[in-house]
Amino acid sequence: MQTFRDYMDSALYDPERGYYSRRTPTQDFYTAPELHPAFAGVLAREIARRLDALAEEGVPGPYSITEMGSGSGRLAAELLRSLRQNFPRWADTVRYVLVERSRTALLDSVLALSSSAHVVGYTRLEEVLPGPGVFLSNELVDAFPVHLLEKRDGSLYEVYVEESGRTLLSDLSAEELRPFAEEIAPALSEGERHAVNLEALRWLKLVGEKLRSGFVITIDYGRRMAGAPNPPRTFFRHTTDFRLTEGKGFKDITASVDFDALISEGARLGLTVDAYETLGRFLIEGGIQDYLPEGMDTAAIRARGQVKTLLHPDGMGEAFKVLIQRKSAPASAI
Repeated sequence: MQTFRDYMDSALYDPERGYYSRRTPTQDFYTAPELHPAFAGVLAREIARRLDALAEEGVPGPYSITEMGSGSGRLAAELLRSLRQNFPRWADTVRYVLVERSRTALLDSVLALSSSAHVVGYTRLEEVLPGPGVFLSNELVDAFPVHLLEKRDGSLYEVYVEESGRTLLSDLSAEELRPFAEEIAPALSEGERHAVNLEALRWLKLVGEKLRSGFVITIDYGRRMAGAPNPPRTFFRHTTDFRLTEGKGFKDITASVDFDALISEGARLGLTVDAYETLGRFLIEGGIQDYLPEGMDTAAIRARGQVKTLLHPDGMGEAFKVLIQRKSAPASAI
Protein backbone atom coordinates (compact mmCIF):
# COMPACT_ATOMS: atom_id res chain seq x y z
CA MET A 1 0.00 0.00 0.00
CA GLN A 2 1.27 3.47 -0.88
CA THR A 3 0.03 7.03 -0.64
CA PHE A 4 -1.76 8.39 -3.67
CA ARG A 5 1.13 10.82 -3.98
CA ASP A 6 3.59 7.95 -4.49
CA TYR A 7 1.20 6.15 -6.84
CA MET A 8 0.84 9.30 -8.97
CA ASP A 9 4.60 9.80 -9.06
CA SER A 10 5.09 6.26 -10.36
CA ALA A 11 2.18 6.46 -12.81
CA LEU A 12 3.57 9.62 -14.38
CA TYR A 13 7.33 9.34 -14.09
CA ASP A 14 8.41 5.70 -14.03
CA PRO A 15 11.18 5.70 -16.68
CA GLU A 16 9.75 2.66 -18.47
CA ARG A 17 6.04 2.51 -17.65
CA GLY A 18 5.23 6.08 -16.65
CA TYR A 19 2.86 8.22 -18.66
CA TYR A 20 5.47 10.80 -19.66
CA SER A 21 7.82 8.13 -20.99
CA ARG A 22 5.00 7.00 -23.31
CA ARG A 23 3.18 10.22 -24.15
CA THR A 24 2.62 11.06 -27.80
CA PRO A 25 2.35 14.86 -28.19
CA THR A 26 -1.23 16.15 -28.75
CA GLN A 27 -2.72 12.66 -28.36
CA ASP A 28 -4.39 13.28 -25.00
CA PHE A 29 -4.10 17.05 -24.64
CA TYR A 30 -2.38 20.05 -26.19
CA THR A 31 0.29 22.16 -24.55
CA ALA A 32 0.69 25.79 -25.61
CA PRO A 33 4.01 25.23 -27.48
CA GLU A 34 2.39 22.36 -29.39
CA LEU A 35 -0.40 24.60 -30.61
CA HIS A 36 1.55 27.45 -32.23
CA PRO A 37 5.01 29.14 -32.08
CA ALA A 38 3.25 32.42 -31.27
CA PHE A 39 3.17 31.35 -27.64
CA ALA A 40 6.98 31.16 -27.54
CA GLY A 41 7.22 34.43 -29.45
CA VAL A 42 5.24 36.34 -26.84
CA LEU A 43 7.07 34.59 -24.02
CA ALA A 44 10.46 35.46 -25.53
CA ARG A 45 9.41 39.09 -25.73
CA GLU A 46 8.38 39.04 -22.07
CA ILE A 47 11.60 37.37 -20.97
CA ALA A 48 13.70 39.86 -22.94
CA ARG A 49 11.80 42.71 -21.30
CA ARG A 50 12.51 41.26 -17.86
CA LEU A 51 16.20 40.79 -18.63
CA ASP A 52 16.35 44.39 -19.88
CA ALA A 53 14.92 45.50 -16.53
CA LEU A 54 17.63 43.65 -14.62
CA ALA A 55 20.34 45.19 -16.80
CA GLU A 56 18.90 48.70 -16.42
CA GLU A 57 18.87 48.30 -12.65
CA GLY A 58 22.53 47.34 -12.68
CA VAL A 59 22.07 43.75 -11.55
CA PRO A 60 25.38 42.09 -12.46
CA GLY A 61 25.27 39.16 -14.88
CA PRO A 62 25.66 36.83 -16.55
CA TYR A 63 21.95 36.04 -16.70
CA SER A 64 20.27 32.70 -17.22
CA ILE A 65 16.90 31.51 -18.47
CA THR A 66 16.11 28.38 -16.49
CA GLU A 67 13.27 26.30 -17.93
CA MET A 68 12.02 23.79 -15.37
CA GLY A 69 10.28 20.76 -16.81
CA SER A 70 11.67 21.28 -20.31
CA GLY A 71 10.35 17.96 -21.65
CA SER A 72 11.15 17.43 -25.32
CA GLY A 73 12.88 20.82 -25.59
CA ARG A 74 10.30 22.17 -28.01
CA LEU A 75 9.59 25.35 -26.05
CA ALA A 76 13.31 25.94 -25.53
CA ALA A 77 13.97 25.65 -29.26
CA GLU A 78 11.19 28.09 -30.13
CA LEU A 79 12.17 30.55 -27.41
CA LEU A 80 15.80 30.59 -28.51
CA ARG A 81 14.77 30.96 -32.15
CA SER A 82 12.59 33.96 -31.28
CA LEU A 83 15.35 35.52 -29.16
CA ARG A 84 17.83 35.16 -32.03
CA GLN A 85 15.44 36.77 -34.48
CA ASN A 86 14.15 39.59 -32.31
CA PHE A 87 16.43 40.03 -29.30
CA PRO A 88 19.94 39.04 -30.45
CA ARG A 89 21.54 40.79 -27.47
CA TRP A 90 20.13 38.16 -25.17
CA ALA A 91 20.38 35.26 -27.57
CA ASP A 92 24.13 35.81 -27.73
CA THR A 93 24.78 36.32 -24.02
CA VAL A 94 22.22 34.48 -21.94
CA ARG A 95 22.74 30.94 -20.68
CA TYR A 96 19.76 28.64 -21.24
CA VAL A 97 19.37 26.03 -18.50
CA LEU A 98 17.16 22.99 -19.03
CA VAL A 99 15.84 21.07 -16.02
CA GLU A 100 14.18 17.77 -16.93
CA ARG A 101 14.03 14.59 -14.85
CA SER A 102 13.98 12.35 -17.94
CA ARG A 103 17.66 11.83 -18.79
CA THR A 104 16.83 10.77 -22.35
CA ALA A 105 14.72 13.83 -23.09
CA LEU A 106 17.29 16.10 -21.44
CA LEU A 107 20.22 14.69 -23.41
CA ASP A 108 18.33 14.91 -26.69
CA SER A 109 17.38 18.53 -25.98
CA VAL A 110 20.87 19.65 -24.99
CA LEU A 111 22.43 18.02 -28.05
CA ALA A 112 19.83 19.56 -30.36
CA LEU A 113 20.22 23.07 -28.95
CA SER A 114 23.86 23.37 -27.94
CA SER A 115 25.10 24.15 -31.44
CA SER A 116 23.20 27.42 -31.56
CA ALA A 117 23.19 28.62 -27.95
CA HIS A 118 24.88 28.27 -24.57
CA VAL A 119 22.73 25.44 -23.23
CA VAL A 120 23.27 23.27 -20.17
CA GLY A 121 21.02 20.65 -18.64
CA TYR A 122 20.29 19.10 -15.25
CA THR A 123 17.95 16.35 -14.12
CA ARG A 124 17.39 18.02 -10.75
CA LEU A 125 16.78 21.65 -9.85
CA GLU A 126 19.06 21.15 -6.84
CA GLU A 127 22.01 20.91 -9.25
CA VAL A 128 21.42 24.32 -10.87
CA LEU A 129 23.90 27.03 -9.92
CA PRO A 130 22.36 30.10 -8.22
CA GLY A 131 22.30 33.32 -10.20
CA PRO A 132 20.21 36.14 -11.65
CA GLY A 133 17.76 35.87 -14.53
CA VAL A 134 14.41 34.24 -15.24
CA PHE A 135 13.08 30.93 -13.94
CA LEU A 136 10.33 29.63 -16.20
CA SER A 137 7.86 26.74 -16.05
CA ASN A 138 5.03 25.84 -18.39
CA GLU A 139 2.61 23.14 -17.23
CA LEU A 140 5.00 21.84 -14.62
CA VAL A 141 3.28 22.49 -11.29
CA ASP A 142 0.05 20.72 -12.32
CA ALA A 143 2.11 17.57 -12.90
CA PHE A 144 3.65 17.41 -9.43
CA PRO A 145 2.40 14.35 -7.51
CA VAL A 146 -0.18 15.34 -4.91
CA HIS A 147 -1.39 13.93 -1.64
CA LEU A 148 -5.11 13.15 -1.81
CA LEU A 149 -7.55 13.78 1.05
CA GLU A 150 -11.13 12.51 1.28
CA LYS A 151 -13.96 13.33 3.67
CA ARG A 152 -15.69 10.27 5.10
CA ASP A 153 -18.15 10.15 8.01
CA GLY A 154 -17.41 13.77 8.79
CA SER A 155 -13.66 13.26 9.16
CA LEU A 156 -10.76 13.78 6.79
CA TYR A 157 -8.47 10.93 5.74
CA GLU A 158 -5.67 10.40 3.28
CA VAL A 159 -6.19 8.21 0.20
CA TYR A 160 -3.86 5.22 -0.23
CA VAL A 161 -3.56 2.87 -3.22
CA GLU A 162 -3.08 -0.90 -3.14
CA GLU A 163 -1.11 -2.80 -5.79
CA SER A 164 -4.38 -3.74 -7.49
CA GLY A 165 -5.34 -0.08 -7.86
CA ARG A 166 -8.01 -0.26 -5.17
CA THR A 167 -8.08 2.81 -2.92
CA LEU A 168 -8.60 2.93 0.81
CA LEU A 169 -8.53 5.58 3.51
CA SER A 170 -6.22 5.89 6.48
CA ASP A 171 -4.48 8.43 8.69
CA LEU A 172 -2.40 11.27 7.27
CA SER A 173 1.03 10.11 6.14
CA ALA A 174 2.79 13.33 7.12
CA GLU A 175 2.19 15.85 9.86
CA GLU A 176 2.70 18.72 7.41
CA LEU A 177 -0.59 17.71 5.76
CA ARG A 178 -2.58 18.48 8.90
CA PRO A 179 -2.93 22.28 8.45
CA PHE A 180 -4.20 21.73 4.90
CA ALA A 181 -6.66 19.09 6.09
CA GLU A 182 -8.00 21.33 8.84
CA GLU A 183 -8.37 24.26 6.44
CA ILE A 184 -10.23 22.38 3.70
CA ALA A 185 -12.40 20.13 5.91
CA PRO A 186 -15.35 22.57 6.28
CA ALA A 187 -15.51 23.07 2.49
CA LEU A 188 -15.62 19.37 1.58
CA SER A 189 -18.85 17.39 1.22
CA GLU A 190 -19.10 13.75 2.20
CA GLY A 191 -16.99 11.64 -0.16
CA GLU A 192 -15.39 14.68 -1.81
CA ARG A 193 -11.65 14.70 -2.48
CA HIS A 194 -8.99 17.39 -2.36
CA ALA A 195 -5.41 17.48 -3.67
CA VAL A 196 -2.61 18.90 -1.52
CA ASN A 197 0.43 19.85 -3.56
CA LEU A 198 3.28 19.87 -1.06
CA GLU A 199 5.75 19.46 -3.94
CA ALA A 200 4.78 22.86 -5.32
CA LEU A 201 5.73 24.59 -2.09
CA ARG A 202 9.05 22.74 -1.85
CA TRP A 203 9.75 23.56 -5.50
CA LEU A 204 9.06 27.26 -5.05
CA LYS A 205 11.31 27.38 -1.99
CA LEU A 206 14.13 25.85 -4.02
CA VAL A 207 13.52 28.25 -6.89
CA GLY A 208 13.74 31.14 -4.44
CA GLU A 209 17.08 29.84 -3.22
CA LYS A 210 18.48 29.44 -6.74
CA LEU A 211 17.27 32.81 -8.04
CA ARG A 212 19.58 35.52 -6.76
CA SER A 213 17.68 38.32 -8.48
CA GLY A 214 15.06 38.26 -11.22
CA PHE A 215 11.74 36.73 -12.06
CA VAL A 216 9.79 33.50 -11.72
CA ILE A 217 7.27 32.94 -14.53
CA THR A 218 4.75 30.18 -13.84
CA ILE A 219 2.28 29.26 -16.59
CA ASP A 220 -0.27 26.61 -15.75
CA TYR A 221 -3.94 25.85 -15.50
CA GLY A 222 -5.64 26.61 -12.21
CA ARG A 223 -6.84 29.62 -10.27
CA ARG A 224 -6.71 31.32 -6.91
CA MET A 225 -8.59 28.61 -5.00
CA ALA A 226 -9.50 30.66 -1.92
CA GLY A 227 -10.01 27.48 0.08
CA ALA A 228 -12.16 25.67 -2.50
CA PRO A 229 -11.90 21.89 -3.05
CA ASN A 230 -9.44 20.81 -5.76
CA PRO A 231 -10.01 17.20 -6.85
CA PRO A 232 -7.42 15.73 -9.26
CA ARG A 233 -8.49 14.22 -12.60
CA THR A 234 -7.11 12.37 -15.60
CA PHE A 235 -6.73 13.19 -19.27
CA PHE A 236 -7.01 10.54 -21.97
CA ARG A 237 -7.74 11.21 -25.65
CA HIS A 238 -8.88 14.76 -24.84
CA THR A 239 -11.47 13.60 -22.30
CA THR A 240 -11.34 13.84 -18.51
CA ASP A 241 -12.52 11.58 -15.72
CA PHE A 242 -11.93 10.99 -12.01
CA ARG A 243 -10.97 7.29 -12.20
CA LEU A 244 -7.50 8.07 -10.95
CA THR A 245 -6.09 4.56 -10.53
CA GLU A 246 -7.33 3.00 -13.77
CA GLY A 247 -4.99 2.61 -16.73
CA LYS A 248 -1.82 3.33 -14.79
CA GLY A 249 0.80 4.83 -17.08
CA PHE A 250 -1.62 5.39 -19.95
CA LYS A 251 -3.51 8.41 -18.62
CA ASP A 252 -2.27 11.78 -17.43
CA ILE A 253 -3.09 12.51 -13.79
CA THR A 254 -3.21 16.15 -12.82
CA ALA A 255 -4.54 18.69 -10.34
CA SER A 256 -5.25 22.35 -10.96
CA VAL A 257 -2.67 24.75 -9.57
CA ASP A 258 -3.67 26.72 -6.50
CA PHE A 259 -2.12 30.07 -7.30
CA ASP A 260 -3.13 31.40 -3.88
CA ALA A 261 -0.70 28.88 -2.40
CA LEU A 262 2.12 29.95 -4.73
CA ILE A 263 1.49 33.61 -4.04
CA SER A 264 1.37 33.28 -0.26
CA GLU A 265 4.38 30.95 -0.14
CA GLY A 266 6.24 33.28 -2.48
CA ALA A 267 5.58 36.23 -0.18
CA ARG A 268 7.04 34.25 2.70
CA LEU A 269 10.13 33.58 0.59
CA GLY A 270 10.60 37.20 -0.52
CA LEU A 271 8.97 36.81 -3.95
CA THR A 272 6.59 39.65 -4.75
CA VAL A 273 3.79 39.42 -7.31
CA ASP A 274 4.63 41.39 -10.42
CA ALA A 275 1.71 40.10 -12.49
CA TYR A 276 -1.11 37.60 -12.33
CA GLU A 277 -3.48 37.25 -15.27
CA THR A 278 -5.13 34.82 -17.63
CA LEU A 279 -3.08 33.36 -20.45
CA GLY A 280 -5.38 35.02 -22.97
CA ARG A 281 -4.76 38.49 -21.56
CA PHE A 282 -1.03 37.85 -21.23
CA LEU A 283 -0.79 36.86 -24.91
CA ILE A 284 -2.91 39.75 -26.16
CA GLU A 285 -1.01 42.30 -24.09
CA GLY A 286 2.22 40.69 -25.28
CA GLY A 287 1.34 41.33 -28.93
CA ILE A 288 0.35 37.88 -30.15
CA GLN A 289 -1.35 39.55 -33.10
CA ASP A 290 2.14 40.21 -34.48
CA TYR A 291 2.53 36.47 -34.98
CA LEU A 292 -0.82 35.83 -36.68
CA PRO A 293 -0.46 34.77 -40.32
CA GLU A 294 -2.39 36.64 -42.98
CA GLY A 295 -4.19 35.22 -45.99
CA MET A 296 -6.98 32.71 -46.55
CA ASP A 297 -4.97 29.66 -47.49
CA THR A 298 -5.46 26.47 -45.50
CA ALA A 299 -2.26 26.84 -43.49
CA ALA A 300 -3.08 30.41 -42.42
CA ILE A 301 -6.64 29.53 -41.44
CA ARG A 302 -5.43 26.53 -39.43
CA ALA A 303 -2.78 28.64 -37.67
CA ARG A 304 -5.32 31.28 -36.68
CA GLY A 305 -7.53 28.53 -35.27
CA GLN A 306 -4.65 27.25 -33.17
CA VAL A 307 -3.93 30.72 -31.82
CA LYS A 308 -7.63 31.15 -31.07
CA THR A 309 -7.42 28.09 -28.80
CA LEU A 310 -4.65 29.83 -26.87
CA LEU A 311 -6.78 32.95 -26.42
CA HIS A 312 -10.38 31.79 -26.19
CA PRO A 313 -12.00 31.59 -22.73
CA ASP A 314 -13.38 28.15 -23.60
CA GLY A 315 -9.92 26.98 -24.66
CA MET A 316 -6.70 27.72 -22.79
CA GLY A 317 -7.19 31.49 -22.56
CA GLU A 318 -9.17 31.50 -19.32
CA ALA A 319 -8.24 28.17 -17.73
CA PHE A 320 -4.50 28.92 -17.81
CA LYS A 321 -2.95 31.65 -15.72
CA VAL A 322 0.38 33.44 -15.80
CA LEU A 323 2.01 34.32 -12.50
CA ILE A 324 5.15 36.46 -12.50
CA GLN A 325 6.95 36.84 -9.20
CA ARG A 326 10.01 38.95 -8.57
CA LYS A 327 12.98 38.58 -6.29
CA SER A 328 15.01 41.73 -5.79
CA ALA A 329 18.68 41.63 -4.97
CA PRO A 330 19.87 43.36 -1.82
CA ALA A 331 21.10 46.87 -2.54
CA SER A 332 24.60 45.85 -1.47
CA ALA A 333 24.67 43.20 -4.21
CA ILE A 334 24.10 45.69 -7.05
